[in-house]
Amino acid sequence: MSRKMTVILENKLEELSVLTQMLQIFLRPYRMPSRTLYALELSLEEILVNIVSYAYEDNARHEIQFNVKVDDDMIAMKFIDDGRPFNPLAAEKMTAHQPAMDHALGGLGINFVRQMRDMMEYQRQDDKNILRIWFQRKAGKEG
Repeated sequence: MSRKMTVILENKLEELSVLTQMLQIFLRPYRMPSRTLYALELSLEEILVNIVSYAYEDNARHEIQFNVKVDDDMIAMKFIDDGRPFNPLAAEKMTAHQPAMDHALGGLGINFVRQMRDMMEYQRQDDKNILRIWFQRKAGKEG
């Protein structure tokens, strides 16, 4: 059986704490390992902060849609925004040999998300960024 939640946010950093609390409450019945919860919360934070901080060229109000779906094996998060095109899968990957200061803003957080997720998909459709990230429910990514 799957269960899902959809939230429409404003492009404000203040929305992050409310969304994090909503996600924690939504996921509480599943009693997932702390490592999985940590990966979900950190990924949520990194992606939302990147969208709010870098996606928009104006100071106008924009909506960001966040969806989370839990089924027997996976947790899927989806972010939809109308910001400038940005494919995190095509962004520069950090290596262990490069200090974080050598990378563009946002690169470190995206690197964390890449390491923690099980699958990730990006598409640009109808002038919107659509980012999907999947995590296994029971076993976090080892590394």
